Amino acid sequence: MDDEDVIASTLELILLSRGFAVRSFVDPTDAAEAAHSEKPDFLLTDVMMPKLNGIELAIKVKEVNPKCCVLLFSGQAGTSDLLAKASEQGHCFDILAKPVHPLELLGKIAELLGESMPQQGMSRAVGAAD
Repeated sequence: MDDEDVIASTLELILLSRGFAVRSFVDPTDAAEAAHSEKPDFLLTDVMMPKLNGIELAIKVKEVNPKCCVLLFSGQAGTSDLLAKASEQGHCFDILAKPVHPLELLGKIAELLGESMPQQGMSRAVGAAD
């Protein structure tokens, strides 16, 4: 999930090329709505977005699907305050700094999913790509 279409599309292509079933969004409210029916295994989202920030989105997705793994990423310094506030409320999320190399991203996703590096043909639902 990223509010910039180019970033969302690029990450979607990276994940699709590794065999993930991916659905990307540029509007976080659309991603939150889709999570109700699609129950993603994984959410990848930018933190700083209009309407709903990535942490708020992650909390909403985890409410409907507690087993969903979440990976946030951000290129902005203000993210640490949002993460601290979420942590105080009992929400703990992994985060990567933008820009992130595709191999680092795939490795972190594999780590969170408890798998080895994703291989071609892997079929894993990914709710939203950033």
